[in-house]
Formats: sequence, structure tokens, C-alpha cells
Amino acid sequence: MEEKTGFFQSGRDYESRYVNHRYLSYEKKILSQYESVDYFSPHSKVYKEWVAKQPARFEWDRWVTMGCIGFLVGLTAFVMHQGISLISESMHEVALNQIEESKIGEGWAVLTGISIILVLLSSSIVVIWCPAAGGSGLPELIAYLNGTNVRRIFSLKTYVVKFISCLLAVGSGLPVGPEGPMIALGGLIGASVSQFKSKVLKLDIALFKRLRNSEDRRNFLTAGAGAGVSAAFGAPVGGLLFAMEEVSSFWSDKLGWQTFFCCMVSAFTAVSSVSMRL
Repeated sequence: MEEKTGFFQSGRDYESRYVNHRYLSYEKKILSQYESVDYFSPHSKVYKEWVAKQPARFEWDRWVTMGCIGFLVGLTAFVMHQGISLISESMHEVALNQIEESKIGEGWAVLTGISIILVLLSSSIVVIWCPAAGGSGLPELIAYLNGTNVRRIFSLKTYVVKFISCLLAVGSGLPVGPEGPMIALGGLIGASVSQFKSKVLKLDIALFKRLRNSEDRRNFLTAGAGAGVSAAFGAPVGGLLFAMEEVSSFWSDKLGWQTFFCCMVSAFTAVSSVSMRL
């Protein structure tokens, strides 16, 4: 049951800035869903001993992972754009056939009806199946990079629901675009694929086990978000600049080159796939 406070009671939303806010029970319940995490890897004695036993790979495993992330983000962008085009072309073809038969009213009704059905499907799967996939996903992504671990935003279910929902929403003709969700999908791919581990797919590749730490995961997430911009607009430099200026909370020259490589692979995959289809 929601608690109520009096007008002059301490803990209200509107009060002096010198008064500490008193969290109510429902606010504490909301805050309990989030977790604050550190950016840097742990540097305990046990961790240092474990790292010392790992074989030297000269960073090649991180570059390979960046390439895999870029390829998957580019492939995701290609499938999404082709799906949107297919839905739009099919809708307008049905309406055009009605118009050619001088059934303008019926053509308008068919086009409007299909659009409404697609919008309802797009919103329903988010509300019913996976609310964490709602919106563009950028606030949750940026929150994670700033130390707030939001639950269920990097799951396979979130990826599938966000992809299908964006596909149906954009294909229906709504004044929205796939660019925002593509950035979130890129970050999701970067955060998930880099771990090479999945409970749903029963996958656990121990070769890149040393990359399963908070610092590397956020670096891959940053690169994935940049790759999403690169695939959506075909602009690797734009993806790099977006990741550096808008998304990341930590930056280095090495991360910059790795992110740029990931963005180039993403743009090349998306553009090449379209060329091969044509």
C-alpha cells in the first residue's frame, strides 16, 4: 500500500534542499531493482594471481571480440532494414491494388487497418512479454555505463522483443526510426556476446574467460553502441564520435582504436549485405 505524507512532513518531494529525502516503502522497492557496480576490474590478490596464470594473448582476443560484435551489429541492422522495407512494400502494394480498381476508400481502410494491427502487436509484445525492451534503450545503456546495473536489459528476450517491436513499429508507418533501438541493440550485443556465455543457449566458451569482468564488458558495450550508429547510418567515424561523446564514461586511445575497428566492421557488414542482396 502506498504511504502518504502530510504537507509539512519531512520526506515530501517538494521541500527545502537542506532536508534529506526520506524514502517511502514503494520507493525503496523500486531502488532495490538496481545495483551499483564498479567500472574497473577487481585488483585483489586472488584476482592478480589468476591473471598472472592466464596465457599472454597480446590483446588479440579483444580485437577478435570487437570484430565479432561489429559483424553481428551490422547483420542485425541489415535484417532490420530489409524487414522494414518488406513490410512497407507489402502494405503499399495491397493499397495500390485497391486504388487501381478505383476503390480508394477501401485502399485507405486496408492501409490504416494493417498499420493499426502492426502498432498493436509492436506495443503488446513489449507490455506483456518484456517491459524492459520499451523505449529506445539509451537511458538504460548510459545508466549502466555510469555504474547502475539495470536488471534484464542485456538478456536474449530483450534483444528479440526490441528487435521485433522496432521492426513492426517502423514498418507500420509511425513517425519513428530504427536508429535509437539500433544503438541499444548494438550495446546489448556488445555486452552479451563479449562474455561468450549464455544460459538460454547453454553456451560457455572458456577461451575468452578473462574478458568476463566489469571493465571489459563496459568497453565492449561502448563499442557496440558506436557500431549501432555506424550500421544505422553507414558512418564509422560517426559511430566512434557518438560512443566517445555521448555514451562512454571512460575513454582511452586503445579503446578508441578498438571502437573504430568495430564500427568499420559493422558498417562494412551492413553495406555489403545490402549490395549482395541487390
